[in-house]
Amino acid sequence: MKVEDIMSRPIITEDVETFVTKIAEDMEELGIGSVVISDEGKPAGIITERDIALKVLLKDKRASEVKAKEIMTSPLVTIESEASEDEACKLASRKRIKRLAVVEDGVLVGILSIRDLLTRKPEYVREFYF
Repeated sequence: MKVEDIMSRPIITEDVETFVTKIAEDMEELGIGSVVISDEGKPAGIITERDIALKVLLKDKRASEVKAKEIMTSPLVTIESEASEDEACKLASRKRIKRLAVVEDGVLVGILSIRDLLTRKPEYVREFYF
């Protein structure tokens, strides 16, 4: 199976200048755990719930004063939509990340999470947790 068959879409993006408060509100409203951060319309990084917890809350920063560019994980790790599940699993485990941005001809089209992979292929759990 290919990445495009199991990825989530549409992809939710926010600008590098967006404050974390707005990002957290959007994530909660949409029921998602991450957003891709764009700079001048191009994908530049990603922010997850974990990033907000570790880089804002635990550092005692005010989310209303922290911009996306200050806490995003960058560069954004991408994979082609035509790649296989195996390729995605290997890339994510090698990079030690839980989400891959999916691209087609350089254009962001979706996001693939470890959950997406493990739901279909539980045998991959060894790649991530052992």
